[in-house]
Amino acid sequence: MSDALRELGAYLEAKRTDCVIEWAVAHGELTIEVTPSSIVGFTEFLKTDQTCRFSTLVDITAVDD
Repeated sequence: MSDALRELGAYLEAKRTDCVIEWAVAHGELTIEVTPSSIVGFTEFLKTDQTCRFSTLVDITAVDD
């Protein structure tokens, strides 16, 4: 599973260089950091891209320094 998550992270970084700041796989989960202004566009991409085709949004989290 981790290989598939790493492939997805690399794919998203390559396709959405405008919004992906960084990504990591830890504890069996893919975490993607995106710019706040691109959250809507990025989630739309996850839904409509033929490779991704996501259908469920589980979590959006944020940290304010």
